[in-house]
Amino acid sequence: METVQDYINLGLAFILSKRYDQAIKEFEKALAINPDDAEVHFNLANAYMYKGDYEKAISEYEKAIKLNPVNINAITKLGKLYFNIGKFEKAQEEYKKALEIKPDDLLIRHLSGDLFFKIGDYEKAKNEYLFILNKDSKNDEVRFKLAYIYEMQKKYEDAVKEYEKILAAAPKDAGINAILGNLYRNLKNYNKAIECYDRAMKLNSKEAGVAYNLGVLYFEQGNFHKAIECLEKAKQNKFINTEVYILCGEAYSKLGKKKEAIAEYKKAVELGVADAETHKALGFVYSEEGQVDEAIEEYKKALEHKKDDISIIENLGHIYYKKIKYKEAKEYFLQCVEKGKVNADIYYKLGNIAMKENNAEKAKEYWKKALEINPDNEIIKKNLKLLTGENL
Repeated sequence: METVQDYINLGLAFILSKRYDQAIKEFEKALAINPDDAEVHFNLANAYMYKGDYEKAISEYEKAIKLNPVNINAITKLGKLYFNIGKFEKAQEEYKKALEIKPDDLLIRHLSGDLFFKIGDYEKAKNEYLFILNKDSKNDEVRFKLAYIYEMQKKYEDAVKEYEKILAAAPKDAGINAILGNLYRNLKNYNKAIECYDRAMKLNSKEAGVAYNLGVLYFEQGNFHKAIECLEKAKQNKFINTEVYILCGEAYSKLGKKKEAIAEYKKAVELGVADAETHKALGFVYSEEGQVDEAIEEYKKALEHKKDDISIIENLGHIYYKKIKYKEAKEYFLQCVEKGKVNADIYYKLGNIAMKENNAEKAKEYWKKALEINPDNEIIKKNLKLLTGENL
């Protein structure tokens, strides 16, 4: 005749082979003999949980705990189940019960820390992780989570200390080196940032994101040749987005390599997600190269994305003025004035356009406004003197 233990053993064997329905039948046979066996309720709860029947699993865990209130395994499993189904308050209650029974249990502390992290209570999560590290300083998984909390709180120096400890134990971890590069960059310690990024790249030459970040850093420092070198590595490793091409374009533009800059901006546009800044940058380079029609086309595309960008409107005004298309130039310059963008050059050119329209009074008005902004402009003074006969 089978005993309770026989059914338990058979049920556990079925769990190991993932035959949960058979396991449930064996545990139920055991409960038919002894319905108050806490161990059987616990194992039955596990079978229901693995099967995905969470309501029945919770019910069985609760029965097991009621029969044995100090069953740490049952309490912890119930807490984890509540956590996994998003019932965080319930999970917290169970972890609290478990810690009251066994306050130094590092696994429960870890679970509790993860729960606090999940609900955004970073201080309590941090306290749990620090408790664990005080007992187990080599627990790099917990140290990583603690470092990440510091990083999210923008406590970059504290984050660096923790990540550096992880790196000391795993110096060939490209990911940690990359993270440290980001943090040192945030701390404006650019030499250390470059050192970490370089190390990450040597450890994993396929780290496209690191190559991009390093390129951004070199660009910000004005080292445009190195920036391009790193950005090209990022592209070779399939880091394909508009940012990498736009930044390459800007770097080439800074070096005076306008054709290369145009090629990069065009690639960004070809990706089909070009924004106002992409078209704006391309318009600027076309304008610098004297390709005014192409510049106009790109600036107008930029305006479609960003209708109130005064700098685009002003640039269009200057380009049309250069093309001797005064009607269009005037239209864009007046938009600038209406939007509060005023400078001596805009008023000077508006004055010139007014003279082309035989409107001397309007020309005088615009030139006087230009002179108020730039009283040392001798050309405007000369124009006004010729127009009015006044010495200014």
